[in-house]
Amino acid sequence: MKNIPISLLALLLSMCSGRSQGFVNLNFESAQIIFNGYLLSVNDAFPGWTVTAPYITYDSPSLSGNSISIFDTKPPLNAPPIQGAYYAFLASGNTPGLGQTISLSQTGTIPVGAQSITFWGNIGGLQITFAGQSLAFSETGSTANYNIYAADISTIAGQTGQLLFSLPPYVSSATLDNIQFSSSSIPEPSVFGLLASGGLFFGLRCFRSPRNLPMRTQ
Repeated sequence: MKNIPISLLALLLSMCSGRSQGFVNLNFESAQIIFNGYLLSVNDAFPGWTVTAPYITYDSPSLSGNSISIFDTKPPLNAPPIQGAYYAFLASGNTPGLGQTISLSQTGTIPVGAQSITFWGNIGGLQITFAGQSLAFSETGSTANYNIYAADISTIAGQTGQLLFSLPPYVSSATLDNIQFSSSSIPEPSVFGLLASGGLFFGLRCFRSPRNLPMRTQ
């Protein structure tokens, strides 16, 4: 039997593993919106994702909550963009006794060598897990319209499992967009942030120094 070239072997292995092992539509840009009313199908709004919610809507959440919506910047809401054309809006149930946990999920393999996972939006009360393991997200930046969150995944890189974003009832809402795996570790506090903190501390010390105390009278 002749030796199989390494390049051909790698190609065969990639074909056998299949693209299905990779996560897809992590920025929600694959939505195909055919506006034919208030409710949408999962395949139209969130292709590649599994959605657990009574209502899947376009550009407007259900008044009772329990809905996951695909939002864009078009009327009637003209919602501020997060990234690209679309993002996910999760609204928890707000009717006593009728609330349930809603979720977005899909199964895939975390890239080998990934150090962190990030997303843009507003974490609200989101509970985020991979293969049943909670991911500890922290805020690493912010803009006028959204925050940036990151979690360390270095210990689970290369593993296959379900990435699950769930929102329990009665905790308001959350927004989600631009989910990415990165080979970079979670950013440390910026130099400018440290300088600002140092400046504030120095200012407080100066304010409390004897030079700012009233002069004693003779």
